[in-house]
Amino acid sequence: MPKIDPKEKKLVGIVAVVLGLLVAILGIVAAFVLHFENMAFTWDQMIILGMIVGFFPPAIVEWMDLRWQRGIDRNIPRLLREIAESGQTGLTLIRAIEVSADRDYGPLTPELKQLVAQLSWGNSLEDSLRSFAKRARTKLAQRTADLIAEVARSGGDTQSIMEQLNKHIGELNTIDRERYAQMRPYAAVVYIAFGVFLFTDVMLIRSFFDQIMQLQQSVLATSGGGGSIFGGIAGVNLETLKTIMFHAVIVQALFGGLIAGKMSEARLGAGLKHTLILLVIGFATFVIFVWSA
Repeated sequence: MPKIDPKEKKLVGIVAVVLGLLVAILGIVAAFVLHFENMAFTWDQMIILGMIVGFFPPAIVEWMDLRWQRGIDRNIPRLLREIAESGQTGLTLIRAIEVSADRDYGPLTPELKQLVAQLSWGNSLEDSLRSFAKRARTKLAQRTADLIAEVARSGGDTQSIMEQLNKHIGELNTIDRERYAQMRPYAAVVYIAFGVFLFTDVMLIRSFFDQIMQLQQSVLATSGGGGSIFGGIAGVNLETLKTIMFHAVIVQALFGGLIAGKMSEARLGAGLKHTLILLVIGFATFVIFVWSA
């Protein structure tokens, strides 16, 4: 998975927001300024389409960046283990790092090679490790860099210290994986809740409100427009009900997706992909089963 620079993420986000706003503004202008009739989508539906356009690129970029960071964290325990094994052969800490840089650690390898390159330029190990942690952008990489720097400063039996460090980082990585595995099902709960909410809305519109409105029109036609048992909802427009329920589904998708990302992956940005998926599902469901019915 390629590395996504923070500046590139920001640029993608800005471009996506601009494109989304253009789609939304186009719908508003077409409806209220140009007064176009027979539009494929209403102005509020165009706003939702703009939101989908705006969420799509950042969601993809955030997903790719998260996969890259997980690759970094997944390979750190292996790197520490092989540095400790190299120390058993009599290599110094810096030389063990240089030897390890020639091995394949997935997305960690380029960052490790750059660390070695900085050492060859005359940078101190502490500064090189600090730069490595800044590029990796994960808590585990930051903690590992700080501990290795402390080992280099303290000296002594670096081999046994690195073995203990490897064990400690491995345990932290295992705890993080277990937490992720335990919290991930909560994202499924959000999807199930959204599905039930969406299904209920569609069934209310298709099997309840639609039938009541038809029956009300039939009764009013036969009674000459007089009072009826439907007087309580006589003035209620079915299209207004559809719009209200559609907006409720969108709100559910927006906040439900962000909550799913925060709960399952402890990052609000990770919820962008869930929000995007729920928005697309909700919009497509209303297009197929409500507006086109």
